Amino acid sequence: MYIGCCGRFYCALCKYHTGTMVEAAKHLNGFVETSGSIALIMKGSNACDFDEFAKGLKWLASRNRPCRGCRFGGGWSWWPDCPVRDCVIQKGIDFCYQCTDFPCERLREGPLLDHKKLIIETNRKMKDTGIKKHGQMLKEQYKKLVAARSLKKQTHT
Repeated sequence: MYIGCCGRFYCALCKYHTGTMVEAAKHLNGFVETSGSIALIMKGSNACDFDEFAKGLKWLASRNRPCRGCRFGGGWSWWPDCPVRDCVIQKGIDFCYQCTDFPCERLREGPLLDHKKLIIETNRKMKDTGIKKHGQMLKEQYKKLVAARSLKKQTHT
């Protein structure tokens, strides 16, 4: 089952896992590299540091393969040094709730505390419902999200 170590992500439908995000970055990077007007527009708007934007975009566009998912030897997408992934791999388990220390200090303290609270909540639900049912729920959530975004695009065009 393609569920991230934290239990919050269904990798099989994730845009990083499917390669969609990298392909979009490659496409946009092509415009950025060939059109000086983008740099002028962004610099004039103070939206962000254009050079940093271009650097990040180039990094994402250069990924030669999609994220494989943190439980499958990947996980480069948004949190490359994820403490949850590192911990469950080190302990030889699949998810946090399977650990005798759950919820541990690592999840109750430090940076990204709101995100860590969601990880605790998700793992408690997963323990109660079971991995298979949790995976199905995540899959349905992703499908609804994609459908809602598609509908929103259609109404704005």
